[in-house]
Amino acid sequence: MWESSPANVDADAIYGGGAAYLVVSIALPELLLMLSSENRLADPAFWNTKGLCHPHPRVADEVGRRLKGIMCDVERKANAPSAHSADFLRRTIIEAFVVSLMSALPRDSRRSLYTGARLVTEAEDYVDASEGRPVHISEVCYALKASRRSLHRAFVDTLGVSPAAYLRRRRLSTIRSILSGRDTPVISIADLAFEYGFPEPGRFSAYYRAHFGETPSETLRSRS
Repeated sequence: MWESSPANVDADAIYGGGAAYLVVSIALPELLLMLSSENRLADPAFWNTKGLCHPHPRVADEVGRRLKGIMCDVERKANAPSAHSADFLRRTIIEAFVVSLMSALPRDSRRSLYTGARLVTEAEDYVDASEGRPVHISEVCYALKASRRSLHRAFVDTLGVSPAAYLRRRRLSTIRSILSGRDTPVISIADLAFEYGFPEPGRFSAYYRAHFGETPSETLRSRS
């Protein structure tokens, strides 16, 4: 949960004002497995060395805002998420810290052995084989042994969109298919969105409307 730290208390640094923090616990072997495609972050020595990282302020602000929103919506959710939804949410939370950390590290000069088009094709094939469940970017990186920066560069150069945007569109399309289906079981739109990696209802609705030109409720009503 998020709490407020009093001013001028020595934690990992001296804070000039109140600070919100979130503690996430994950075993090192599991973390290294998730980050196996990242050369520096896959090294146990990196995580066993104490130090301070200063992420880009815009990245830090966005990560903090997203994590607060996710935690608030998780606390409000009455039903337990499915296994694949819980795994996606867990990866999303860890990824927020990874993205923040990577913004503070110098770029790795080593090149991927993949060509951009090949990497994108294999990523698309992997998502196609997932049978509609939400696929997180960290899962794709692990499966293809590609770094996040290599994957990002490949998607932008080949498709003109980031891998995160591509995966989000795939999840949105799956949700639309479910909402449009005649045999869709009774489920709230918020719960359906949560199951497919959108824990923040407001953000989900904005993404959905921008992509399809209508709200999720309008899609649901149109099938009757």
